[in-house]
Amino acid sequence: MQSERVNLAANELTHRVRGHFRLDLHREIFDAAVESFDHEDIPLRLKNFASALRELGRSWLEQLAPKEKIRACDWFEQDTDLREEDGVTRAQRAKYAVQGELPDEFVLEDLQIDVQSTVKEYLALIDELSNYGRFDTPAKTAELEAIRALETFDQLSELIQERHASLLSSAAVAALDAASLDCQLYDEVDGALFVEVGEELDRPSTHVTSDDLKLDSLSILSLAPDRIFYQGKGRVYARLQYGPVSVVALDIDEPVHDIYPFECNFESGTGYLNPTFVRGSVKIDTGQG
Repeated sequence: MQSERVNLAANELTHRVRGHFRLDLHREIFDAAVESFDHEDIPLRLKNFASALRELGRSWLEQLAPKEKIRACDWFEQDTDLREEDGVTRAQRAKYAVQGELPDEFVLEDLQIDVQSTVKEYLALIDELSNYGRFDTPAKTAELEAIRALETFDQLSELIQERHASLLSSAAVAALDAASLDCQLYDEVDGALFVEVGEELDRPSTHVTSDDLKLDSLSILSLAPDRIFYQGKGRVYARLQYGPVSVVALDIDEPVHDIYPFECNFESGTGYLNPTFVRGSVKIDTGQG
């Protein structure tokens, strides 16, 4: 009994792989390669499809890891075997796609993450992808090889993206423990409370202060060669008093306590974990629209 023909364009795996491409050009090339493969009368359809995947993989990694940014990293070392004097290797691109500008010492010792093992996994998957479509393939096995090529591309894309996200998450968690909640942050929160809370509530209070604040999370917004930029999210515990200023001064009026979420930015160097507050970045959500 003849097995049912596989239509790549309608395959769920095809749609998942397509989702890895950020550029319209990459998606258009991928769509054309899939459409071409689905025409059985096209000679060398598997070879053409596999070749397109390999080229897309190269271009996809170049987009994630531009040469200029790689060469600006402290960990970059020129490979003298390259034909281009200002060239970078595929391994260096994979490393940057995961690690970015973060120094090796910081990643290995502070975060305890071995990026080099990920680079080796990636290169092995690239070698596997390179094997598809290299030799004459019977028509009945071409579709199976095309699916395997898609699976390999999906694996290498997921590998890079998941390891990069994991590294950023680890760095943010470590930074949260060392974040400096200095007096500037408290002062700015107090000022923002007076503006955002004191003026936006239905019944404006005459005196608004922060009893305490809690930084709940940090996430990394971006990396630079020498800086890490974070977004912090937390809660401010506010004390609101509504009586006349003279009454408030005597602490006679019963205060109202409330909790408001806030966001602010932090930054740090890439060689140490002590994020400091960025002045002017506090935003408090009073829930008043």
